[in-house]
Amino acid sequence: MSNQDLLAHLEEQVDALQIRLLTGKTYFSDSEIQKQINILEDIKEYINKSKSEFATENITEEALLNDILNNPESLTPFAISSIPADLKNKISLTDTDKFEIEVINLVNKAKGKRMSLNNLLVALKLTTGIAYSRSILNNRLYRMVKKDILFSVPGRKGLYTTNRDIQYESNKEESKEVGLYNEKII
Repeated sequence: MSNQDLLAHLEEQVDALQIRLLTGKTYFSDSEIQKQINILEDIKEYINKSKSEFATENITEEALLNDILNNPESLTPFAISSIPADLKNKISLTDTDKFEIEVINLVNKAKGKRMSLNNLLVALKLTTGIAYSRSILNNRLYRMVKKDILFSVPGRKGLYTTNRDIQYESNKEESKEVGLYNEKII
């Protein structure tokens, strides 16, 4: 029986139990029927979750392959973080690759996937034990921005994000503010 068939069968069972509960046409108590409904709902949720995890795994593998094919000369931080652990041991990573992965991981963990230069200085010291000078870190981040691995937040000096769409969101916000300003003038 496929997952779809099993889900359809479970939905029929839940519906039948709910009808029996509402009509009172059953030999079981309301609490026993409700317990069965809860169990069936949990099973449905588990099947749906398993299905989405499998789909996510396939999407990740497809995205990894596309990333590798689009960047045939070097691995991107996304590719490196998506490679299975057994394969990671077989590839060679430069210090720059490791640095970029660490920065991306830190920014992704930050609230809003944004982090300032100052916070990156501190976070890198805490996670890697390396105390970068402000100018060296700024230069490395600049190179990451140029490679489209990291993005500067428009209008915010020294603030970086991994969200590629932040530039478009920022431009929309600025357009709204300008529009509101123009409405007040008129």
